[in-house]
Amino acid sequence: MQAIAIEPQQLIDVMIGQKTNDIRPEGTDYRGELVIASQALKQVGLPSNMAGVLVNLTNVVALDNGSFDWQFELIALLRPFKVHGTMSLFEVDDAAILREPANWFNNAEEDAAHEKIGLWINSYIEQHPELDRIPRQDIPEDIATLALSFDQWRLAYFDFIYKPTKQQKIQFRKVRYDVEPLTK
Repeated sequence: MQAIAIEPQQLIDVMIGQKTNDIRPEGTDYRGELVIASQALKQVGLPSNMAGVLVNLTNVVALDNGSFDWQFELIALLRPFKVHGTMSLFEVDDAAILREPANWFNNAEEDAAHEKIGLWINSYIEQHPELDRIPRQDIPEDIATLALSFDQWRLAYFDFIYKPTKQQKIQFRKVRYDVEPLTK
């Protein structure tokens, strides 16, 4: 899949849905799904060399100053993976791309996912007050997928933060849900 790299803070802005375009020195005829990654800039508390989000590149507009406005729509947060990106389009392996079921970087989406998990847990506990742990086989796949994704995404993201702050160490290394993948 095609990808581009942008400054780390700009990647964060795309991940939370605040940035929907990027001014670039060159244009492209490419349209469609595009992975956006952070450049290898080493900025305290920000990701470096990390693919983080999937967007739909909808338009590229030539500007009067000779640069180009790349316009895109957020599709999904990705499980972070390492890239060595450039300002120009580059290829990433499709097998490395894992779309998250929720955007863990968007507070409203994260809260909604936790509420869904919490409502299911509370309902289960009401029906089974004698249990101190929910058996994995009783957890519906959509709930397990959300819970696993939350913890796995945070741990993967933490590995790309350059000189994480104390708060980031606490926030991203803490496991919230203790759910094991279902074995077959």
